[in-house]
Amino acid sequence: MQLRDFKSDIVFPGQWGFFGGSIENGEKPKEAAWRELFEEISYKPDTLHKLDTAIIPEIDKIILHSFFCPLTTSVEELVLNEGLDFGLFTLEEIMTKKLFSQKMGRFFPVVPVDHIVITIKKLFNHLKENE
Repeated sequence: MQLRDFKSDIVFPGQWGFFGGSIENGEKPKEAAWRELFEEISYKPDTLHKLDTAIIPEIDKIILHSFFCPLTTSVEELVLNEGLDFGLFTLEEIMTKKLFSQKMGRFFPVVPVDHIVITIKKLFNHLKENE
């Protein structure tokens, strides 16, 4: 997950959420996901899988397209280009609604939308079904 910057022009500044961003003109959701992963952590996965599309009422009914991919490199090789920090967390840690930033040395809240946990549970279910 990514610890979002403290910028007044973004939603949920200073909170933990998923990597992502806006779809640019003429771009398909999957193309945007590839681009955002590279822009935010310099990662180019071999494959990218569609998980879900959802409307999030807490964020002005925004449409979120969720994708997942295997991490085929070490976390240490990723380069954080956007945000304050990033990390891997268990569902139990995320459910506490606050996560520790190693870089910042303190806890920060998780984005307060049900979509975070719902998406993670969908990912777990998908992985179980496709074992």
